[in-house]
Amino acid sequence: MILELDKLSNDTEQVAADEVVTFEDVDGKENRIHCHIELNIRRVAETYLIHADLDGRFATPCHRCLEPAECHIKSSFDLVVKKASTDAKVPPVDEDARDDAMVSLPAGATELSLDHLIFENLVSEIPMQIRCRDECKGLCSSCGVNLNTAECDCQPHTDPRWNALRSLGRRDDTPSK
Repeated sequence: MILELDKLSNDTEQVAADEVVTFEDVDGKENRIHCHIELNIRRVAETYLIHADLDGRFATPCHRCLEPAECHIKSSFDLVVKKASTDAKVPPVDEDARDDAMVSLPAGATELSLDHLIFENLVSEIPMQIRCRDECKGLCSSCGVNLNTAECDCQPHTDPRWNALRSLGRRDDTPSK
């Protein structure tokens, strides 16, 4: 999203837009977040105070049963943008020491890209586990049947290495008299 700074009034403005943010998921597949962005921009001289609210959705397989699931993401960020005066020089930006909440622009700059901030804020809100619904049972680890739609007759798989510990709970520990 590109903001044209010269077209903003000296008052508070509301700007809304719909964007598509593309990212790679853990499987290397391209995914797209359809995002609605609402900006509240306040201009004071050559300083812009920006508050952004992001509301995004994307489709992905459920991490338990692999059925289609929709993930809803909400995020927000604040940004202060300062334009240098015409006689001042803007120091070079040190990328390692950069403050994401403040941006300095050269005096002649007329545009500001918010793409990297929108991307970072949306992707950082993606949950580790995405489920089709909260009560998703997932797939049977033996036969692979979707336990949300069918039942299976599989016996629970037990690791034989735990048998020694299981037998400890079964013996009679009562002291003899």
